[in-house]
Amino acid sequence: MSTVKTEGKKVYIEGVRKLSWDTGEMCEFASALMSAMLCLGEDVPYHYIMGTSGVAFRFTLNPGEWDFGNYSIRNISADADEPVRRAIVATGYAYTLCEKTTWQDDAAAITASIDKGIPVLAYGVVGPSDCCVITGYDEDGQVLLGWSTYQDLPQDHTIPHDVTGYFRKPDWHDNLHGYVLIGEKGERQPPQTIYLNALKWAVHLLTTPKLEEKFTGLEGLRVWAEEMTQEKYFPADDEETMGWRYVSVAVNMTMLRDHCTTEDFLRQAMADVPDFAPELSLAADCYGDVQRIRAEMDDIIGDNFAEPAMQAIAVPDMRRAYAEAVLQIRDKEREALAHIERLIERIGV
Repeated sequence: MSTVKTEGKKVYIEGVRKLSWDTGEMCEFASALMSAMLCLGEDVPYHYIMGTSGVAFRFTLNPGEWDFGNYSIRNISADADEPVRRAIVATGYAYTLCEKTTWQDDAAAITASIDKGIPVLAYGVVGPSDCCVITGYDEDGQVLLGWSTYQDLPQDHTIPHDVTGYFRKPDWHDNLHGYVLIGEKGERQPPQTIYLNALKWAVHLLTTPKLEEKFTGLEGLRVWAEEMTQEKYFPADDEETMGWRYVSVAVNMTMLRDHCTTEDFLRQAMADVPDFAPELSLAADCYGDVQRIRAEMDDIIGDNFAEPAMQAIAVPDMRRAYAEAVLQIRDKEREALAHIERLIERIGV
């Protein structure tokens, strides 16, 4: 359980787990919730949050725009908060979703949670973060402390870190978009209920072709593969545009990295509910193939921002090979979807 320390005007929760892309946890919300749960003495695996939220199954594409915002988990459904609600409900804890109001009210709510030893999940605060974890405050809430994946990037955060390693962020309210307060622990739903809800949500995310102007799910993968083969999007003589195209491809690849958590989620579901094993074993095998294909894509156009990878995107044959790999992933996910749908039909609820 967490320990709250007070040093002058600084109040913070000691030893909150750091958020970092170096861990392979690319979804900031899932990583932040995992860290918060650890503070409360709960070992909630990253893949469990990814699966119950739906992030492990989603793909969103704003066609023709090469939009860096494709990755945001708030693009998953018409209700931007649904993935957050689903994940926290699956932990068994109460919660409050808070919109940004006045500095006084927001500071009071956040500092009260810290005083109780409960971290706060916040959108924004440092850089363009999907989510960070607030772990403390100073100067009566004028400064917030916490972890953000953007805190070590000078273009997003130039203020020296606290001695704890946490970021220090004054004037935080200007970059706050909303936050989540974690409440009391309740009784977690039965495993069968949790997993069936998650699997039905996965079916919805995989089979929904559009969300307003954005293509989603399996159809989103098809549209992305098609765009990768269209020469009009890749002007070889425009170095700046090609650089931004590479960044967009890397962002989309991050969504496929998230899909690599699905096999572990499905295998945990089988372990917790053995009756799910026949169909989910086959679906998990499909997602094992998704991991393999995604790893092989690094040999075509890697997402590590290395010079060879950034040069490869300018080569039509490389883009076509990349697009074919995207379609292979789509086909494997479609196969997994069929197994999941058969499970839901067999259970009959």
